[in-house]
This record gives sequence, structure tokens and C-alpha cells, in this order.
Amino acid sequence: MANSIGDVVSKFTTRLDKILEVGTRTADLNMNKDLLGELSGNGEIKIAKIAMDGLADHKRGGGFTEGGMELSWETMKLEFERDRELTIDVMDDEERELIMSANVMAEFARTKVVPEVDSVRFARLSANAGNVESAALESPQAALDAVLLSEEAMMDAGKDLSDCVIYMTSSMWGLLRRSQEWRIGQGEAPNTKFSTFDDMRIRIVPKARFYTAVDLLDGVTDGEKKGGYKKADAGAQLNFITMATEAAAAITRHEKLRYFSPDVNQKDDAHLWQYRLYHDLLVYENKKDLIYAHAAAA
Repeated sequence: MANSIGDVVSKFTTRLDKILEVGTRTADLNMNKDLLGELSGNGEIKIAKIAMDGLADHKRGGGFTEGGMELSWETMKLEFERDRELTIDVMDDEERELIMSANVMAEFARTKVVPEVDSVRFARLSANAGNVESAALESPQAALDAVLLSEEAMMDAGKDLSDCVIYMTSSMWGLLRRSQEWRIGQGEAPNTKFSTFDDMRIRIVPKARFYTAVDLLDGVTDGEKKGGYKKADAGAQLNFITMATEAAAAITRHEKLRYFSPDVNQKDDAHLWQYRLYHDLLVYENKKDLIYAHAAAA
């Protein structure tokens, strides 16, 4: 028996979820889904903030030195709620049933949704970074020195580099590669590719989604009807971001895909797809020092 349209949409929605989860360069920051229940219906989440006194001198026979601890809750709210409606004429899809429209939606997720989600997250990280630098990195040595300074910032904050990730452009990766000595062992093929740097995981980010600030186009007004995003006028190209993954949480609160067949679609004789996404990246106030952003010189 052929799959019902409900089964097809359900399976394809799961496929879109995977594209968003795996396709984003910022997947390392995805919040544990077990914690999403802590979000309220309007997208607010409360984050515990704890401040406490340090150790004091102990006097034998005098008991313990009283200290203080303060627990407060920081309310954070998801900001980005986006959608898009797409139609595919029934004649374009007639011979292949839903294959054509399914492929179109997969391409939409890969080329429109994923880049925008990443761009928003990187801009958010840059805006909240506790350490921000800006310089032109034109030589392997300059690139290496810049990354080493970011490592110092992570280690001074008490983090092991193995707990960190470094996001960078392909140009930055090329400079780092040329800054490293390498040799060929007996029986080995030449290979200068590396996926970690000083134990930090490397994530190569397309330059088109790696800015200090972006503007989201509303998809309605003149000049913005194509939707998506663009670099903000005040934005700059990022070279790299070094961070401990615990400093931020990428949250997808609601992702919904709806399908209406041509027989149900009242607007046109066409397949109708409606996609909605509610998400954000939250940076913890007391962990901003665990984010180091380096941008190109203005």
C-alpha cells in the first residue's frame, strides 16, 4: 500500500529536522532537548545565576566562617520567529508525485534556512563575546598569533582547549595550515588537512554566513521581498570565533512544516508548503569571557 500523504509529510519533516541539526556549522551549541521543557509558551526561559563567597581562614575550635550565596534567575526570551510559504504547480510535480516538491523543500532548508540560522548565531556570539579583536590577518604568522591569543583567553578563564571549538573561514584555515610544519612518515601519503587545532575542534564556516552583525529581511516590504538575511551596514567579516561550547545554547523551540495537496489548497492548483521556525542562540551572562571573536579590520 502506498504511503499516505500524512506519512510522507511526517517523514519529510523529520528529514528537515536532521538537515537543520546536522547542516548548521553551529550544531555543537544545540541545547539538550531534555531542557526545552523549561521554556514557557511565549519562548521565555529562566537561567539560574549563582554568586557566592570564596574560602576563608579556618580557626580551630572556632567553627566555620559564615559566607554568603545569592541565587537569582535571568529571564531570556527567544527572538527569531520566521516563516515562508512556497507553492509548486501541480503540473510541475504531476509525473513524480511528491518527489519534486520534496527535493525543493530540502534545497530550501539547505540553502536558505541553515545559512540564516548560522548567520544569526554567529552574529549573536560576536555581539556577546567577552573578548573582541579586529585586525587584518594577511600572513600565516599573524593568523597563528591571533589564534594563540584566543587560546590564552580560554585557558585564563580556566577552560581546557579540548572543551573549545574554533569557527573560522576557509581563508583563516588556509593561513593556519601554512603556519604549521608537517612531514611525511614512511608509507604515508602527503596530507596537510587537520580537523583540530591544539585540541580545539575546527569548524569551517562559509564567509557569507560569518559576520559580526546581520539584518533579517521581512519578506514583505519593497527591497526585502526575497527574504533571508544580509550583512548589516555596521557588520564586519569575522575571521574566527574561539569559544567554550558551554557559553551559549542554540535553541529551536518550534519547527513546523505543513503540506496541503492541490485538492485541499484553495489558493491555486498547486502543492502548498508552509514552514515556520522559532529559534535563538542564548549566551550566558556569566560565561561571555568564554567567547573570543576576531573580525577583519574595518
